[in-house]
Amino acid sequence: MKTILKISKIVNVIALMFLLIGGYGLAITGALQVLAATIYFFAFPKNKLIYVYFGFVALFFLIWDRDGFSWIFTIPFLLIVFLSYIIHFQKK
Repeated sequence: MKTILKISKIVNVIALMFLLIGGYGLAITGALQVLAATIYFFAFPKNKLIYVYFGFVALFFLIWDRDGFSWIFTIPFLLIVFLSYIIHFQKK
């Protein structure tokens, strides 16, 4: 269980580093964070916050109209912070 959590933390940190690239980095960060969340989910399936995270990810893709950069892109930044909190700082 500790190894899975450590892998999830490492994937999350790598994802955060891709934010330095800019616009393309946001897509890579999102993909890696979903991977980190999936790994975390298998380690801690009873954690309710991970379900909330996946719910917001699904909501983002349901309401995203794929037309340019709009206010909707504040959601991925909030998801980045939320998942980082879940993985790194939440008490187990």
